[in-house]
Amino acid sequence: MSPSSLIAFDEAPCDWGTTLIVAVGNPSRGDDAAGPLLAERLSEWLDKEGCIHRMDLAIVSDQQLMVEHAYDLRWRDRVLFIDAAARQSEPVVWRRIRAARSGPAISSHQCTPGQLLHLCADTLQMRPPRAWLLSLRGESFELGAPVSDAMQQALDQAWPEILHWMAPQLYA
Repeated sequence: MSPSSLIAFDEAPCDWGTTLIVAVGNPSRGDDAAGPLLAERLSEWLDKEGCIHRMDLAIVSDQQLMVEHAYDLRWRDRVLFIDAAARQSEPVVWRRIRAARSGPAISSHQCTPGQLLHLCADTLQMRPPRAWLLSLRGESFELGAPVSDAMQQALDQAWPEILHWMAPQLYA
């Protein structure tokens, strides 16, 4: 399926999962790798567990959120954005996200989860999914830096919480 064919759909393709995880971060910048690391761990876990969990789930991993990701939100019931945060008091923070026109100016190279939800509703004329942001406190974001011990602990703390979010009836 080509990217242009996705734009023309009036309904979701048959393999379009209703749950989306969007992992954001640069694997080359220390703790900024949190999102991609969790996406990779989740993909490996899903492959090991079998397709029962994968059938309704899609995972997107990118270095930053861009306006094009609004297309990924179409026909989804819920979405989890995962990203590292330089300034937050707790190692792992969950927040409910709503569509928001405000915030930093939307550019073709970056936008916030709330702005993506707004683009989905306003520009694409589609109901945005219920959305959450899972942010993990980072300490080191320098190019070439390894993931810090504190971030590794946050990743370990977040893992069972992600499984519970995906399938609360299985991981209560």
